[in-house]
Amino acid sequence: MTWLITVAMEMEARLLIERLAPAPPLGGRPSFAGELPGPAAGRRVCLLLTGMGQVNAAQATAAALERLAEVEAVLNLGCAGAYPGSGLLVGQAAVASEAVHADLGVLTARRWRPLDLTGIPLMRDPQGRPLFNRLPVDQALTDQLCAGRPGIGRGPFATVNQVSGDQETARDLEQRWGALLEDMETAAVAQVAAWYHRPFAALRGASNIAGRRELDVAAGAEAAQRVLLGEEA
Repeated sequence: MTWLITVAMEMEARLLIERLAPAPPLGGRPSFAGELPGPAAGRRVCLLLTGMGQVNAAQATAAALERLAEVEAVLNLGCAGAYPGSGLLVGQAAVASEAVHADLGVLTARRWRPLDLTGIPLMRDPQGRPLFNRLPVDQALTDQLCAGRPGIGRGPFATVNQVSGDQETARDLEQRWGALLEDMETAAVAQVAAWYHRPFAALRGASNIAGRRELDVAAGAEAAQRVLLGEEA
């Protein structure tokens, strides 16, 4: 069986790519395949470079799941901005407890309101309950990623189309969702995985403090990759 690992940019996946072999493109995107140590040991993995943003991530993930019937689980990996109250430092990794469409909703001149104000859900869970901004992750798959790392951060990942450009915006989003990290793909991949009935988990490393633009993509990406590889940070 196969894990599909979606990563936005090649620079977020270099440690993984050097252990894998080039594979045919999926959805027009580069892919790599092989085996990895750590939580994925004993499975084949397909690493897919989706491109940045929710549309790229969703299209690429859907194309891969249409093509690869053997995929048993989907993992989104990369770097992200850590919210100031998360306790995370640049170069530390965390896993998602849920994926949040953080800026999908209703905007007026006075305030922003979440999607449930419309009464129109994005989809429904297997029990028929409506899902609006918050999408679940698979607990068993998440636990497997965290095996041997009891101190790793867990919390909501807030997926945005516009990253926080200042600390006030970051604080507002953090308080609204109780989120640890801010990224641009997780919720989109989670939603596609749910439509295809595949377990989903997300693992990201902090590349910056949200609201501050000093980025260390390499440190954030390395932190996430080393968790997946079962290595020390």
